[in-house]
Amino acid sequence: MTFLVCIQGYWFSKAFDANATQFDHSVSVALFTVADTMSEHASVEKRSSNYFYVTTNSPVSSQKVDTMIQREFSNRNILLDYEIGVYNAEDDSLVHGNYIQPAVPNTIEADNKEVDGINKNFAVLFPSRKSYLVGQMDIWIFVTLVLILFTWSYFHSISYLNKSPGSFFNRKNQIRLGNSCLDFHNQNLVVNNLTHRLTYKETKILKLFFENPNQVIERTVFLENVWKKDGFFVARSMDVFISKVRKYLSMDQTIKIENLRSIGYRLLVSNKGK
Repeated sequence: MTFLVCIQGYWFSKAFDANATQFDHSVSVALFTVADTMSEHASVEKRSSNYFYVTTNSPVSSQKVDTMIQREFSNRNILLDYEIGVYNAEDDSLVHGNYIQPAVPNTIEADNKEVDGINKNFAVLFPSRKSYLVGQMDIWIFVTLVLILFTWSYFHSISYLNKSPGSFFNRKNQIRLGNSCLDFHNQNLVVNNLTHRLTYKETKILKLFFENPNQVIERTVFLENVWKKDGFFVARSMDVFISKVRKYLSMDQTIKIENLRSIGYRLLVSNKGK
C-alpha cells in the first residue's frame, strides 16, 4: 500500500507540473492587475483548471474590460485562446462576451465607450484547458487510479458484507432469538425483517437480554453494565430505555420483556429461533 501511495504521489506531482503553476500564476496576476484599476476590493478566484472569476463590483465599461485583459495577457505572453464574459454584479447575468485568439492579429482598441452605471464582474475561460488534467495523465497514472478504485471497491464490499444481517462475516456479532436478531457490533436490531438503528445504551441493554433469555436480570446489573455507575442513572431513565426496547420487540410475538417489580427484568422467549 505504501508503494502504491508513493507511485500515486509521483505521477500526480508530474501531472501538476511547474508549467501549470506558472500559467495559473500569470493569469491570476494579469487579472488582478486589471481588476485593481477598477476597485480597491477586487478579488480573483480560480474556480476550475480553466476558469477564473474576478469580482470588482465596479461600473466599468465592457470594452475597457476587453481591452485591459488583452493588454495584460499580451504583456505576459499568454497565448491560449480564451473567452471573456462580463456579468451584472447584481444578478450575475451576462452582459457582454468576447472570444479572443491571441495567435490571430488583433488590434487592441482603446476604451472610448461611456460607462453605463452598472456594477460588473468578469470571468475568463480557457476552452483548450478543459481537458488539461486528462491530457497530463499518462497510462501510469491511469493504472494507479484503477488500482486505487479496485482497492476501495474491495474494502467497501467487505464492509458491506460485514454489515449485512445474516452474512457469514457478521454472524459472530449476532444473537438470534425468536424472530429477532441483534447485531451488537453494528448496533442494529432486526425484528420480522424490520431493521431498527440502536443507540449505544439500547444495544447494551438488548445484549444483556439476548445473552440471558428467560433469566431474571437485576436492576443493578443494568446499572453496572450500561451506566457504569457514573451518576447518570436514575430509575426513570431505566424505565424509559426499557420501554423503547420493548417497543422495538413488540412485533415479535415470541419475545416479551417482563417487569419484575423492585427486582429487575426478564426476557421471555417462547421460541429461540425459526
